[in-house]
Amino acid sequence: MGSRSDSQAWSSAEKGLMLSAVILITLSAFESLATTTIMPNVVASFHADSWFAVASGTALITNLIANVLAGGLSDAIGVKKVFAWGLILFCVGLLISAFSPHIAVFVLGRLVQGLGGGFIIVPLYVLVGAIATPLHRPRYFAAFSLSWVFPALVGPALAGFVATYWGWRIVFGVAPFLAIFGAIPLHSVLKGLVSTPQGRLPSARFLRLALGSGLGVFLLQISGTFQSVWAMSAVGALGFVLSIFTLPRLLPKGTFRLKRGIPALVMTRLLMMGAVTGAEVVMPLLLQRIHGWSANTASLAVTIATLSWASGAFIQSQFKNRRVRLLLPKIGSCMIVIGLAPLSMLLNPSLPKWPVFIAWLLSGIGVGFTHSTISDFTLGSTDPSMHGRASSWLQVADSAGAAVELAFVSLALALWNAIGFTGPIAYLPATFIALSIAVVGVFAAMRTREEDLLPRASV
Repeated sequence: MGSRSDSQAWSSAEKGLMLSAVILITLSAFESLATTTIMPNVVASFHADSWFAVASGTALITNLIANVLAGGLSDAIGVKKVFAWGLILFCVGLLISAFSPHIAVFVLGRLVQGLGGGFIIVPLYVLVGAIATPLHRPRYFAAFSLSWVFPALVGPALAGFVATYWGWRIVFGVAPFLAIFGAIPLHSVLKGLVSTPQGRLPSARFLRLALGSGLGVFLLQISGTFQSVWAMSAVGALGFVLSIFTLPRLLPKGTFRLKRGIPALVMTRLLMMGAVTGAEVVMPLLLQRIHGWSANTASLAVTIATLSWASGAFIQSQFKNRRVRLLLPKIGSCMIVIGLAPLSMLLNPSLPKWPVFIAWLLSGIGVGFTHSTISDFTLGSTDPSMHGRASSWLQVADSAGAAVELAFVSLALALWNAIGFTGPIAYLPATFIALSIAVVGVFAAMRTREEDLLPRASV
C-alpha cells in the first residue's frame, strides 16, 4: 500500500507545472473561443466575406511554424525564454488585429499572434514529458482540456455580446492586457521549474522547412481570395506542392503513409484536428448566415464542442489499462465521424437543428478521447531526449491539420462560387470536406497496436 501511495503522490514540480499550464491554457482558451465566435462579424465589418477562412486560419499558419521550431528552441535555450517570446508576440499580434484598418492588416496581426501561441504551448508539453510520471501524465492532458470549460461557458457568449453591442475590436484590444495580468502569478512558478538547455538551435534546413510549410499553407488559404479562377488555381497549386514537400519532413517518418505506431497516431491527430476545426469554424457561420442567429446565440456551437471535448478528456484520464487506452483513439475517431455526419442539415433552414447539436456533442467527446490519449502515448513512447521533438510533432499535427483544412475550404468555396452556386448550397464544400477528412482519420486510428508503442530513442 505504501509503495502505491508513493507512486501516486504529486511532486512539487508536478504541482507547479499543473498550475502554470492550467492558468495559461485558460487564458488562451478565452481568446481562441472568442475569435471563433466573432469572426463572421470581423469579415462583415471589412466587407470581405471571401477572406473568412483566411482570417480564421492565418494564426494557425504561423502557429505551425512556431510549433516546428519551439521544440528545438526549448532544448537549446530553455523553455522560459521560448515562453517569454511567445507571450510578447501573442500580445503584439492581438493589438495589431484590434487596430487594423483593413482586413489584410487584421490577417497580419493574426499571423503574429499565431507565432506567439506556438511558442507558448510547446514548452508546456516538453515539461509534461520531462516532469510528469506515466501515472500522472493523462491527468495533465485532461486538465489541459478541462481548462477550456470555464472559457467555453463564458468566452463565446461574452465575445458575441461585446461584438454585437460594442464591436469586435474590443475583444482583441482587451485580450493582451488580460494575458499579461494572468502571466504575473506564473513568474514565480516558472522560476522554480528546472529547465536545462541541452540541445542545438534548429538548423538552417529545418528553418527552411518550417517557413516552407507555413508559406505553402498560406498560399493555399489566400488562393481562395483571388477573383480569377486561373490565379486561384495557380496559387493554390503552388501552395499544395510546398505543403506536400515540407510537412512530411516535419513529422515522424512514415506519417503520411500511416506507418504503424507513433506516425499513424500523429496522422490521426492531424486529420482529427482538421475535421473538427473545419466544422467548428463553419457552424457559427451557417447559423448566422442561413438561420439568422446572432453572434451571441451562435456561440452555443462553440460552447457545446468545448464542454464535450473536456468531458471526453476527463473520461479518458480515468482509464489506466494500457490496452483499453489504446482503443480510445479508435473509438473517438468513429464518434467524430458520427458527430459530423448531420452537419450538412444546417444548409437547409427548414430542417430541425437539434440532431446537429446532439451529434456535435458526441463528436466533442470523441475528440477528448483521441486528442489527450495520443499526447500521452506519443510522449510515453519516445525517449526523454526526444520530448522536444515529440511535442513539436503533436503541435504541428494540430496546427497543420486545422490550417490545411481551412485552406482547402477557402479554395473550394471560392471555386464553388465561381461555378455559380449561391445561397445555402454555396457552403456545401465546407461541410463535405470536414466529414471526408474525419472518415480518413478512422482508418489512420486503426493502424496502431500495443507492440508499436514501445519506448525508443528515435522514430
